[in-house]
Amino acid sequence: MSGGCIAPGARSLEGLAWLARVGASPQQPLALVMGWNHSTAYDHVRRLIDAGLVRRVPMTRGDGSLLIVTAAGARVAGYRASWAPRSLGPATWAHAWGCAWTSAWLQLRGQTRWAADPDMRWWSEREILHGDGWRHRFSYEDRRGTARVTHRPDLAVLIAGRPVPVEVELQRKPRARLLGILRMYDELSAGTQPTYGGVIYVAANKYIAGALHDVGAEAGLDALRFSVRALDDVLDQTHAASQEFAERRRRVGEAAGR
Repeated sequence: MSGGCIAPGARSLEGLAWLARVGASPQQPLALVMGWNHSTAYDHVRRLIDAGLVRRVPMTRGDGSLLIVTAAGARVAGYRASWAPRSLGPATWAHAWGCAWTSAWLQLRGQTRWAADPDMRWWSEREILHGDGWRHRFSYEDRRGTARVTHRPDLAVLIAGRPVPVEVELQRKPRARLLGILRMYDELSAGTQPTYGGVIYVAANKYIAGALHDVGAEAGLDALRFSVRALDDVLDQTHAASQEFAERRRRVGEAAGR
């Protein structure tokens, strides 16, 4: 840490804990989760960067930057050094961006819409990657024949006592592969003791959303087990939930001060 820099305080480290859980995020979803305005978020992030706990990676011009937890930051947050993303290049920037916003959506919606459910929880992309039991086998047919591969979700959320995988779909997959994945989810969410309660897709645009609906119907997934959300709606709901949660905290603080 360079001389004159202010060490991260308790609130900075709370932000680090969320960022470490997610792995990488733009500044805005981190700020919304923490209830920070722009200048406050910048100050906390600067302290974390100066302490070597976070690094900033510029994305394509006009797309801002990603905050990525370092190995030192992962250790401070209570994880192994290997928890920190090793490499995050241009090919994965957009997906990391989408997963971070979806993580903030799950976090803040859990504090508002699902607040009545004490068992509500969600799993980040890093938790899915390092966890057990999330990867499943499926097969699909393409021009080369039968492909047998494995797949894991991007995130997950617990709804009505069962985990529900969350997929961040920013680009269209080949139809055959997508059909294989959705048939896998159909099997895993069917029966009297299903592994999953269904699956949620966050789609980048209406074309991807339309393809998902079409292939989901072909795979046999009904509306109770299959939901497609537009990424723009996820962003709007994240902002709204942050404002709602901030207002709730303000009212609680006023009541406590009476």
